[in-house]
Amino acid sequence: MKAKIYLDFNSTHPPDAGVLAEARAFYLEHFANSSGLSLESQLVNKRIEKTREDIAGLFGIEPKQVIFTSCATESNNLLIRELHRRRQGASFRVISSPFEHPSVSEVLRTLDNTAVTMLRATAQGELDSSEWEKIDWQADMVAAMVVQNESGIILPVERLLQHKTPATAFICDGSQLLPKICSDGPGVLQPGIIRSLTAQGCFVTATGHKLGGGFGCGLLITPEKHPLNAEHPLLAGGNQEMSLRAGSHNTEAVIALGLALKKKLASNNFALWQQRTQAFEDLLREKLSFIEGFQIIGSQIHRAPGTTLLLLPAVPIDFLIMALDKEGITVSTGTSCKSRSRTPSQALLAMGYSESEALSLIRLSYDQNISDHAIQVAATALADAARALL
Repeated sequence: MKAKIYLDFNSTHPPDAGVLAEARAFYLEHFANSSGLSLESQLVNKRIEKTREDIAGLFGIEPKQVIFTSCATESNNLLIRELHRRRQGASFRVISSPFEHPSVSEVLRTLDNTAVTMLRATAQGELDSSEWEKIDWQADMVAAMVVQNESGIILPVERLLQHKTPATAFICDGSQLLPKICSDGPGVLQPGIIRSLTAQGCFVTATGHKLGGGFGCGLLITPEKHPLNAEHPLLAGGNQEMSLRAGSHNTEAVIALGLALKKKLASNNFALWQQRTQAFEDLLREKLSFIEGFQIIGSQIHRAPGTTLLLLPAVPIDFLIMALDKEGITVSTGTSCKSRSRTPSQALLAMGYSESEALSLIRLSYDQNISDHAIQVAATALADAARALL
């Protein structure tokens, strides 16, 4: 039986068995509702609050800035809809990068009386700042993820923040940022980035299953001062999460997220991860050079490590994925995670690629521990399958 090679970390990070075991052990022994008055409930609540404090400590922020949700999609939806509601029927003015996850971009399309100014992208995958001076930055909301989930390109969020007005809410989808944070990385990938962003008025969203903590818990990290309050909770029905989001805590998932995040930040090594990424991409360039138009998207741009987006023109991607599945190799298409859908990558379309090209993508995502053997096997299998399909 072939050994599995999993190359879809950006979709779902492999669960950390030790983290999940510790979280499950606590939950099985202490399963009371954290909102109750009993001693057992208070014990559970104390563990949840300890997790909140631990997460805040990792980033140098206040515990009250950490709100637990079910996932990043919920965090994005709740926040955007609440910001829209507060306009009370007035026009909701939004500035957005063209690279946002569907939990941002599709929500905006469903809202009444909403005007979205889309920032332009260059063919290399950067945000084109040449026309920023012409934009009316008196917006109600700006949305820009820090690390692009398809290509790994790092967006210039700090530069965008220079245009932010005090009344503008800024949302940073950090689902790909948090797993890539390294103490030895560039400033935008160091733990202090969360404190920097929130101090400048940013909301940051993330989720546990991108960190190895499994499904069931997300984060909504608020600025030090923000417009949300208990009078108009994101979800009503209880006083959980500083009365902002009602709902019984998923104790096991909350604990697992905190443990996984702490472990990732302690173990991530940017230099090693970057070296492994370079080695993988060098081999892919060698193996796939026979494909006319082959590219690694964003290869000349500042990227986070561990994400390789391949443009493979004329290769039938669905059949390629099936061929790799038979070899025990898991990859994904380039499009953001929409359940079992095959739609053109909005990121590639925004960069000026054709619809056909935007459907001709394979994304490989992995951590710093990818082995030489896995790199060799995956690159060879990908080349063999692509050659057979052309």
